[in-house]
Amino acid sequence: MAERSPSWVQLRAFNAVFREGSISRAAARLGLTQPAITAQLRLLESQHDVLLFERTGSGMRPTPLARRLYAETDGLNTIEEVATEILTASRTLEIGEISIMVGAPNPAMSLIAAYHRRHPGIRIVTSFGNWGEVTAAIRERRYDVAIATEAPGDSDIASASFASQRIVAIVAPGHPLARLDRPVRLADIVGHAVIFRPPPSLTQQKLERALTRHDLTVDPLMTLGSREALIEAVAQGLGVGFIFEQATNRRDGIVRVPVAELHERYQEDIFCLTQHRRRRTISALFDLADEFAGGHGE
Repeated sequence: MAERSPSWVQLRAFNAVFREGSISRAAARLGLTQPAITAQLRLLESQHDVLLFERTGSGMRPTPLARRLYAETDGLNTIEEVATEILTASRTLEIGEISIMVGAPNPAMSLIAAYHRRHPGIRIVTSFGNWGEVTAAIRERRYDVAIATEAPGDSDIASASFASQRIVAIVAPGHPLARLDRPVRLADIVGHAVIFRPPPSLTQQKLERALTRHDLTVDPLMTLGSREALIEAVAQGLGVGFIFEQATNRRDGIVRVPVAELHERYQEDIFCLTQHRRRRTISALFDLADEFAGGHGE
């Protein structure tokens, strides 16, 4: 006998549990009872003789099979949300939630602040990470949208640019490189203590490519996992660091120094999965990014 296809109700319950991490939160999200969610989930598992979640003390932990299934069925949530939004298009964005994964506080925060002023009823959940962590958060559907330098160029990613910036060296005010009356050259850095970021950092990737291009080798004094730690280490006089010029508003304790070989400007992008682009909360952020790109940001 052929297996029955999963029903919309079963997949809706499964997706909610996957996203929320527990039966109770999934029930609250869908406006159903916990027994109703549990029944649909158990029916889905029993009909196909599979295990989708491991029941733990801290919640529901998805199995590898569940992750594969969710990657394909998450689009059902988007269809449902878009359908609701089309039917209520005359309403303004008065309530809702958007989760944003950010590569660096600036210039992302200026865009997020403008979004909040325009849509104060939308709850904004924000987290930070390096470029690798940001892109993974979007691909794994843990966040709705991302703001970072250079969005992935893949067909399943929708993106828009709203600003541009270049990479600069940063040093403490008393550092010899801070007193140069010209842009520093990468060769000038050899012999100075240098602080690196791990390779998932886009800044680090660009820096290492430039060093290789100019046949230069730098042995870093240390490698620090976060941008904030690197900036503080530079301010304490530990060495030369590299950041995107707008990555921090900090002015005390550091001096930005242009680097001759790092003159290229990189786009600051907003991006999400293409299938999520039509969600109203996300679409509103893209609209605002377009305004910023045109010089009309708030």
